[in-house]
Amino acid sequence: MADQQNYSSRRQASSALRKSRPLWQYYTGITALLLVMVVALTGGIIWYNSKKTHQLAIAAAERMMIEAGEDVSNRIQLLYDPMYAIVGISALVPELTSPAIKDDPHALELILRALRIYPQILSLYVGFDTGEFFMVTHIGGENAAPLRDALQAPPNAVFANEIVSLDAAGNRETRWIFLGEDGTVVGRHDPVPAEFDPRGRPWYDSAKRSDAVEQSDLYVFATSGEAGFTLSRSFAGPPAGVIGADLAATDLARFLRDQHITPSSTAFIFTKTGEVIALPDAARIAKAVRSDGKMLADPPKIGYLNDPVIAGLVAAYENGRMSGTRFYDVEGRTYVGRVLDIPPRYGRDQLLAIMVPLDEIEKPIIEIRNQSLLYSIAFLVFALPLYLTLVVAWIDRRLEGRIRWPGSRDDD
Repeated sequence: MADQQNYSSRRQASSALRKSRPLWQYYTGITALLLVMVVALTGGIIWYNSKKTHQLAIAAAERMMIEAGEDVSNRIQLLYDPMYAIVGISALVPELTSPAIKDDPHALELILRALRIYPQILSLYVGFDTGEFFMVTHIGGENAAPLRDALQAPPNAVFANEIVSLDAAGNRETRWIFLGEDGTVVGRHDPVPAEFDPRGRPWYDSAKRSDAVEQSDLYVFATSGEAGFTLSRSFAGPPAGVIGADLAATDLARFLRDQHITPSSTAFIFTKTGEVIALPDAARIAKAVRSDGKMLADPPKIGYLNDPVIAGLVAAYENGRMSGTRFYDVEGRTYVGRVLDIPPRYGRDQLLAIMVPLDEIEKPIIEIRNQSLLYSIAFLVFALPLYLTLVVAWIDRRLEGRIRWPGSRDDD
């Protein structure tokens, strides 16, 4: 009798449970819980990937800028070191420091050989305290076409030889001789009264006050009108004088232009006092040097460029007053900038700056992240229904087993 009463009680409880809680509610609740878990997991992965993507982009930017900075520094060294050696040694060669250089074919051949081997040297020359001057300029190649036109040189001229000498009356006169690649004469201009005097040039004065090779600041060359730098060293006479070599700013610009970290990245050289020395676009330097139609005596200030991106990095550097990587915003765009010191041997108080838009570094990383996320979501969309079906079937069996006690029948 007691067993029958207990059995009846269990049947009544089971029937009440089935009536009060239909199975679809269990399925709906469990399915919703699974969906919430999947959405939370997906959101967490997206947040984590976004955070790590940003960190990875910054680390990649710093690494690439460090590598680019080292590359530019090495190239600057390769530009200057041969010039330092040539100027320093030439000042000790009697054939190159004698006024008889204008009539010495062996001395001319030495200069031509140096210009052929080291194309970064625009001109190699020697000036004397008497006002005499001897210079050979490399005017070959496409970049030298404006200079050839300005000198009215023959089309086949590769070198231009400027000679300022004293005539019998002691007057200074200038003549030009144009040479081919092999050093043969291909043209000449008749002598005219000399207007150029080496003794009044900044490179001459700085070398006379030193016993070492001196580097000038950025200035405009008298012959070509290009902006550039001069390495010079004095020598004893008689007569005493100075030997020098010119490096055009276009050579530095060419190296800076090759540093393409991203399509909009920029590298430039400026001084600690805010003067621009070299840009990837040499024409901008030339334009800034001739600001307002006047020739500047000193390198142009950053403000003359009217470039907010460059000005922003310089301002960030001046506010921090330290080398390294920094972030700054210009017109709603974030840039990563790095400022490195250039050894004094290659430029006094000069700094190398590299700027990269942060979004251009993040773009390829974000694209890879988005593709991976898209594939993951697509796989999840196809796999989730099957997974839910299997889970629901398993739950259904479990619930049926829990609700039906052993020995019970639906028709009792």
